[in-house]
Amino acid sequence: MKRFILLGLTLSKLINASIHLRPHVLEYACKVPEAPSFPVPDGDNPILPISNECSDPKPDSCSFYPDCLEAHLHCGPSGYPIGYGLHYCEKFSALRGQMSAAGKMWVTNTMLCLQRDLVAYGDGSQTTTCDALKLYAFATHADCYVKGGICTLSPTDWVMIIKTVSFKELFGSLNALKATLQTVNGCIGFYLWLIGRDFERLF
Repeated sequence: MKRFILLGLTLSKLINASIHLRPHVLEYACKVPEAPSFPVPDGDNPILPISNECSDPKPDSCSFYPDCLEAHLHCGPSGYPIGYGLHYCEKFSALRGQMSAAGKMWVTNTMLCLQRDLVAYGDGSQTTTCDALKLYAFATHADCYVKGGICTLSPTDWVMIIKTVSFKELFGSLNALKATLQTVNGCIGFYLWLIGRDFERLF
């Protein structure tokens, strides 16, 4: 008799325990891990990875032109990104070793200024035509060269600069150069040096 009583108590405890645990077991069993979500590219607008350099160009680097500007606008080998931007960026990078300390700093500052002025097109936040890009980019040249400190360089640095790139390609137009130099303090020496070299003939 005692054996049946003990067996009944044991079964009762097991039933009570299973009732107590059932909600937790069911709750755990019903939880399904969520699948990770990824952006789904539109067929007409594929998602392109954007390098940090496209929105924040790095000093002494020319990769902004092929990896960002050309990658978004596809202007080809003769377009501004490759035919001018990358071409002269690499030429000035090679020239740095022959320039004074101030000249080297001018190359660094100018290269960075020119690229930063084109960030909106390099990171894809704005778009334009290749012809319009070229006009816009050339319009920024004179300002970047002056901001970079070209007016305070030595004549030796000036000579090396114009041997690397013509004044027409450097400033875009004679009028742009005159307008910039005549309105910026500290550029009178460079302006007079250009006049002495008959700089109109250089265009």
